[in-house]
Amino acid sequence: MIEQWCERQLKAAVKKSGAPGAAACAGTDKAAEFTGAYGLSQRKPEPQPATAATLYDMASLTKVVATTTAAMLLWERGALDLKQPVSDFIPEPAFRPLSIWHLLTHSTGLPAYAALYKEISSADEAIKKIAAMERTGVPGERHRYSDFGFVLLGRVVSLAARDTLDAFCAREIFAPLGMQDTGYKPAEPLRARAAATENCPWRGRIMKGEVHDENAFAMGGVSGHAGLFSTAPDVAKFCQALLSGRVLKEATIQEMIRPGRVPSYPWQGLGWKLNGWMRGGEGYLPSRTAFGHTGWTGTCIWMDWDAKRYAALLSNTCHPTRSGRNNRALRQTFYIPVSRAWYPASTNAHAGLDVLLSDDFDTLRGKRTGLLTNHAAVDENGRHILDTFALGRELMLQRLFGPEHGIRGQAEAGAKVASEQAAIPVTSLYGDKKRPSADDLKGLDYFVIDLPDIGSRYYTYMATMKECLAACDEARVQVIVLDRPNPIGGTIVEGPLPEKFGSLVCCAEIPVRHGLTLGELALYFYQRYTGRRGAVPMIIRTDNWPRDLHHPQCALPWVAPSPNMPDYTTALLYVGQCLFEGVNLNEGRGTPFPFQVFGAPWLDVKQVMDLVPEAYRMGVELIAAEYTPRPIEGKVSNPKYNGEKCAGVRIELKDPQTARPFMLAVALLTAIRVAHGEQLKFEPIFDTLAGGPWLREQLQARAPLERIAGRCEEDARKFAQMRSLIYETNQQLLSV
Repeated sequence: MIEQWCERQLKAAVKKSGAPGAAACAGTDKAAEFTGAYGLSQRKPEPQPATAATLYDMASLTKVVATTTAAMLLWERGALDLKQPVSDFIPEPAFRPLSIWHLLTHSTGLPAYAALYKEISSADEAIKKIAAMERTGVPGERHRYSDFGFVLLGRVVSLAARDTLDAFCAREIFAPLGMQDTGYKPAEPLRARAAATENCPWRGRIMKGEVHDENAFAMGGVSGHAGLFSTAPDVAKFCQALLSGRVLKEATIQEMIRPGRVPSYPWQGLGWKLNGWMRGGEGYLPSRTAFGHTGWTGTCIWMDWDAKRYAALLSNTCHPTRSGRNNRALRQTFYIPVSRAWYPASTNAHAGLDVLLSDDFDTLRGKRTGLLTNHAAVDENGRHILDTFALGRELMLQRLFGPEHGIRGQAEAGAKVASEQAAIPVTSLYGDKKRPSADDLKGLDYFVIDLPDIGSRYYTYMATMKECLAACDEARVQVIVLDRPNPIGGTIVEGPLPEKFGSLVCCAEIPVRHGLTLGELALYFYQRYTGRRGAVPMIIRTDNWPRDLHHPQCALPWVAPSPNMPDYTTALLYVGQCLFEGVNLNEGRGTPFPFQVFGAPWLDVKQVMDLVPEAYRMGVELIAAEYTPRPIEGKVSNPKYNGEKCAGVRIELKDPQTARPFMLAVALLTAIRVAHGEQLKFEPIFDTLAGGPWLREQLQARAPLERIAGRCEEDARKFAQMRSLIYETNQQLLSV
């Protein structure tokens, strides 16, 4: 199966990117599942076909396949200490603040690139030039990808090994793994089957079997940052060996791929990039334990340590000129479908906060910023947004705003939350005050929103955001929403459209389960409910989120966004069970399982469960339960039927993809109405939650479930047309 996927996507990638051709390999630590090629290895001076045996200029893959692997081998053998100053090996005063660690993590502060080749003719001269370069910031403080750190690391490896870099790698890495076609400065006949790269203006010829990178060429063809050549079968051998612990020890690899090496950029390992991104041009595998790297010529490797999988792509997109080079299209076209085939039910989603962090806060630097958030706004590593903001340079956070439950998420549902005076003023937007005032917004350049939502209309955070959008629109303050995946998925819609809306628990014309992210809701609200005087909200999109995946499949931490929302299961069932807040049943508050159990002292559990048709039990199991609601500090002070034994029904989630919690709740209420008649009482809040009296009237009239379901399905179709405006009007903003 994966062989067919890879072959199909390799062809598509070559065609879409305009590359001459490419070779690819994919498999596990045990075996190659695909090795193949498509297109041409060169177009000029005469066309030649690409084959699996074509030799490719690996460009910056040299950094990881050769230099990083060699450095970590020397570390294992005690010949290198990663904290050791570079000046211990290269006696230049400028290198004293730099450690081997800084070189491996691209945190030296050295520039990414400079055209040294115009001024040098040897590696020694290059190192002298690097020593004279101006550095930005303190080493280890900030991530900045740099060729020159790896030029230095290549020299360190050579000195620590007491051998040349190319000879050490050939003897200690490539030969033991049977990588016969891999190395620096290929000789004939290998050179004859090399893929051509650029028709180089500087050298006056098409490069074939000679390193394309000009700086590496000027250093003699051997460098820590570029110069390596290899083939798809050899790359497969390397990946299999690394994933099986045959080239480096497992503990060493775990050290290499541990995130958080540079606090402000957790996606850099030792040499390798970590935790790939769909939105980038680097390729990826959707796993938190994935690591990879790319090369300028069109090369790319990604491996997943836990899944023991790899996929590599080798190309010469810069042939015959760099003007046609489109590595982004090449890699995305290949990796996105292959990754989906390999990982159909999981991903390594990145929230908007992670995207902002990956861009080093460029959008907000130097801007006066207000922030609407709470305790649950954490990055993928569990760090709170305020902790990540503390890492940003030149950030000017002026004021904080808190929704229901407060900025710390400790207040009970419905409780008023007071504003606070702290180092940064905190303004509550729940209670008497629902939206920021003009004075609150005065002087702000940006109003940032990061509120983890749960995908149900009842949840008040979207209503608070809607008020903020209106206030910012009037004040002409740019809104930025840090988006997050909808935890209960982005494809399924449930519940009727409201007849009346405008309350905190029903703030807009959307179904109960709307399938939108908070960022998409922001655009929808802006278009329908503001005067559009200010700019369109800027959405910093979530990444690596196929819309059909739910929170447990996204490898993101769950922080309860409110006191009675302890986990994902509760969030999904809340779509229906929140309606029980509007009747004389306990909805699970006062138990460890809010919204997963309901009951009352008078409930005939067996009769009710027997009356629920199987068609409305999809994805769940109904289980009889007895429980006694009691106050729980910080969650509920006076639950319904406080201290009374309740006969109840516990809802056990079996299959989230098929569960339809809204119609399940309607079916349960219908059954209770039949079993208990007028004993089931509706409170005024029920109509507010349901968006009007229609649902209550249907339940009181004992309407057939099919009639209610039919109305919900028709409304879902209407909403699908309405929300399509979000995508059509804001296609660029909402692009992956």
